[in-house]
Amino acid sequence: MWRQGPHAQSVFQRISITRRFSAELVKLLVSVWSASGTYPHDAPVDNRPRPQPHGLRPIPREAQMDEIVCANTAFRYWRCPPQVRDLYPRLPNSEEGWRALSQAPFVTDVLKTPVITAASTRSNLHSETRRTIRWNSAYTEKVSIDTGMGFSVTDPLHTLFTMTRSVSSCDLVLAMYELCGWFSVFKPSPAVDMALEQAKSEEEQYTTESLFELDETQDEAPWKRVYARASQKDSENDQSGQQNDGSGNKANGKGTSLWMRKPLIEIEELHRFAAKVKGEMWGKQFYEAARQVMGIAASPLEVAGIMLLSLPRRTGGAEFKNIYVNDLTPLSNSARKIAGQKICYGDIVIVNPIIMKAVLIELQGEVIHGSGAVLDHDAARMTALQSMGYDVFLVTHDMLNDHDQLDAIIHSVCERLELRYKPKTEAMRCAETRLRANVLCNWLGIGK
Repeated sequence: MWRQGPHAQSVFQRISITRRFSAELVKLLVSVWSASGTYPHDAPVDNRPRPQPHGLRPIPREAQMDEIVCANTAFRYWRCPPQVRDLYPRLPNSEEGWRALSQAPFVTDVLKTPVITAASTRSNLHSETRRTIRWNSAYTEKVSIDTGMGFSVTDPLHTLFTMTRSVSSCDLVLAMYELCGWFSVFKPSPAVDMALEQAKSEEEQYTTESLFELDETQDEAPWKRVYARASQKDSENDQSGQQNDGSGNKANGKGTSLWMRKPLIEIEELHRFAAKVKGEMWGKQFYEAARQVMGIAASPLEVAGIMLLSLPRRTGGAEFKNIYVNDLTPLSNSARKIAGQKICYGDIVIVNPIIMKAVLIELQGEVIHGSGAVLDHDAARMTALQSMGYDVFLVTHDMLNDHDQLDAIIHSVCERLELRYKPKTEAMRCAETRLRANVLCNWLGIGK
């Protein structure tokens, strides 16, 4: 049979027939042809997508910041005060890739990495800079807002819902109390802290009472930072001649990580949402956590007191019924003269409706209640309430953190309200120790 001459054959056919070249050389030739865009007339064209080598910039579609930031990353966003967010520039252009986005100052200081985003597909991405969670309704329902910083973030309610799968049940309850409460816990970076200190000359020192004096008509009331009182030793050693600012705190008081603001979520809204999502994936866990949120707290210490006194005994609590948080108490005429005000708020009010008697638990935090003027105000308020027949207990962090002292307080409350006191079993005491470690934890670590 007649055969074509060797010169009539293509390079690819000659390589295939003679098999004198190695497979590596074939790959090399194909890569050269691919780069040049020219192919032999009878060589097969490889149209398969070529994966990006590890470490190179991702393709533009993956670099888009059109994904919704959610879960723990969104929680850190909602913790950040508006005046702090205003100090940061917008995130870089999404075409620069996720590695560039992860190095933006707002990401490194506030959001942290990996940035958690919602994905509507089955694919999950886990890397040092980015992590996705599957959430089918993320892009079909109104669950996010535009931050104005180059990305969208879930609203506070859906932020808590997406946190359910990545935090413990106790941390989820603490996060719910924070977003439903009058406080936030946020520690700014040293550079931002310096900028805030330069702008605090006109700021006032706020107490728990002033939380409820914020203008409710404002769309977003400004957040107020709590400043710690300078210690007596520091005051004696201070040679700068700082004057008292009128609130009992020295003007050079150090800014803390506690901020006061309007609640981001109404507690009724939280409970309605929990009932709505109960039948969805992770909805039952969210519903059970929301049931434990029973009031609007004004500080992390109040949350710790509420949970230690209200949760079931098998989980470490005292299981008091009829507990009210920051309950408004009108004062009598004589009590008004003592306190200098018409109403006051009790941190935790425990009521026995049968005998119509109540006990007030006042949480004395060093940060909020530590200054001289605030202590004088609290003393007048406590005296006014006692003149009306209320039994008032002043409870500190150390008391909550000690089993014997907390048990003595619980025993005394039971006696005042004519309730039966039951000593805890060894298993209950162990559960209380675990609960105490969780609720008196470092709040900055929630969601990490």
